[in-house]
Amino acid sequence: MLRTTSLAELKSMPITAVALGSFDGVHIGHQAILHRTVSMARQTGGWSAVFTFYPHPGTVTGRNGSGVITTQTQRSQLIAGCGIDVLVEHPFTAEFASLSPLQFVERVLLKTVAAPNFVAGFNYTFGHQAAGDIALLKSLGRQHQFLVHEVAPVFIHGEIVSSTRVRRLIELGELAAAAACLGRRFSLRGEVAAGDGRGRKLGFPTANVGLAPRQVLPPFGVYLVHAQTLGFGVANLGVRPTFPLKHQGLEVHFLAENQNLDLYGQDIEVEFMEYLRPERVFSGPEELRGQVAEDIARARILAYASVKC
Repeated sequence: MLRTTSLAELKSMPITAVALGSFDGVHIGHQAILHRTVSMARQTGGWSAVFTFYPHPGTVTGRNGSGVITTQTQRSQLIAGCGIDVLVEHPFTAEFASLSPLQFVERVLLKTVAAPNFVAGFNYTFGHQAAGDIALLKSLGRQHQFLVHEVAPVFIHGEIVSSTRVRRLIELGELAAAAACLGRRFSLRGEVAAGDGRGRKLGFPTANVGLAPRQVLPPFGVYLVHAQTLGFGVANLGVRPTFPLKHQGLEVHFLAENQNLDLYGQDIEVEFMEYLRPERVFSGPEELRGQVAEDIARARILAYASVKC
């Protein structure tokens, strides 16, 4: 997949179908839009594209009211996994946010991609203060000779799947319900940085995974987690109240026997599988060491059970 913020080259590409949206989370509703776009492009013998933004519009306008579900890297990889050929991540600025719906279509979309088909969800909005909706986009399509294909909502347990719903489920710690909406487990991704070595001193070395700004988070506590190639682990998400951190963080002790891996500087993604317990203050290192040993023992049982299933 070609990933670009440069719009000059897009006019010359054989793009015949373009998906529109923010696609935070790339949940199963988004996936329906992306698969429809890929299918349409193949039917017309052209390329498929996604026209989206970075950063998330809500971080500029304040409209989403919460954190983002996926980092920019996570989102691009998930979109590529749906078969999209070109990902356009248009810079989202305050000036860009001030464009009216008509200005967005005429000055940005139509001057960027010469595509006859645009695909969007039923609740797609665009332009200043999200004043444009799917009905207006269809009307503008009739004026400017492009087609708008509306994708119906996807339902899970009788409720529409949306990024807002996924954020709410994650923040409530309802990981299984969030996974059903995402089509995968919720995960956090970041670069492993050097910590204070507290875990290693206790006998349980940890990887300190950096958290993205404005990242939506489940409740603080201890979790069973899994990372590709590294396997299962026990993670503490929060502020580590016994030995407080300056900022909230994610510390992961992987259960594999080889704990001498040099992970510093590596970008890893950690899937959240099960909540084990809340964070709490311990009287000192010995009490904390005993609790961590219990957490690890319980995590091993749960990990084994998940593999057997």
